[in-house]
Amino acid sequence: MEDFPTEESAGEGSTDPGDPAERYTRPVEGSALDPKAGSSRSSSRRWRTVALALGLVAAILVGATGQLLFSAMNRGTAPSSRSASPVASATAPPGQAPTPAGSPTLAAANATPSASATASSVFTPAPQTSGTALPATITFRDLMLDSAADTGGLARVFTFTSDGPGSVSAQVVAAAPLATLQMCLQVNGGTQSCATGATPGYFAGAPSGGDQAQWTVTLISMDAGSTPVADVAFTWRTKSPAITLGHGRFQGAPNPDSLRGVTATFKTRAAGSAGVVASWPPASVDAALTLTDITDSPGLAVDATSYPAAKSISPSYAHAVAAGRTYQIQVLNTGSDAGRPDLTTTISFP
Repeated sequence: MEDFPTEESAGEGSTDPGDPAERYTRPVEGSALDPKAGSSRSSSRRWRTVALALGLVAAILVGATGQLLFSAMNRGTAPSSRSASPVASATAPPGQAPTPAGSPTLAAANATPSASATASSVFTPAPQTSGTALPATITFRDLMLDSAADTGGLARVFTFTSDGPGSVSAQVVAAAPLATLQMCLQVNGGTQSCATGATPGYFAGAPSGGDQAQWTVTLISMDAGSTPVADVAFTWRTKSPAITLGHGRFQGAPNPDSLRGVTATFKTRAAGSAGVVASWPPASVDAALTLTDITDSPGLAVDATSYPAAKSISPSYAHAVAAGRTYQIQVLNTGSDAGRPDLTTTISFP
């Protein structure tokens, strides 16, 4: 029978190699009977058991968490997040760059400080008329502009009211001769934004708050001594289209029509009445108003009215117009040159 090795059987100084008790008292380190080796294996087994238990617990936790998230998503109760507030946006006309952030409802090219426009007071909404707010468009033709360098010059000022949400545009569509023009826009008496260029313009969104908004647009030539004529188009959503031109020129003969008054074209959205209110203090002049249907060429004269030695069109003018037709209204000083009467005129149409 083979004996298990011991330190004493393997080494020198054994007292009684034949004593079985002595031989088995001290097993060789590392042998199958070594207590430390058995302790090491037992410890290893315990750690493996602990690791397996921890892994099982982790798996259970992950599964439970996944189930909770799945249930939450199905109930629409996923963790909340802060949503950004909607911001009204605007798009600059082709070839123009938008204004810097801070005027979210406007877009323009090369924004510059305004030296010519006058801020209006805060807008107070007027009672709304009945009907549906639809886009309306009017274009002022061959409008003579003053130069900012002219000590007596004034920016042309346009004001109109939009109903409800929707887009608003103000655009110089043509000018001759080409010059550096400045257009400034203001809504509800707020911060003014300006654009400069040969044909400046704006596309903007109406403010989201309130049912109405008042828009003020100014236009002037920035080149010294340059007084070009321009076609300026406006489109906005409204129930009752009406727009006012302030600080217009109203000189008499022998000046060209661009200095003698105002010419505007518009397309009717429905049958109704076209109207004009105008005054030109402090002068008394001979004035004439004509209404022409220009849907077809040549145009068809609809009405003509004279106002001799007058300071205004009083009572206000009104004439029936048909739906879906394009009309031209012209108000001229037909007398001799009266210097620089300050023309203010409001044009309305259905």
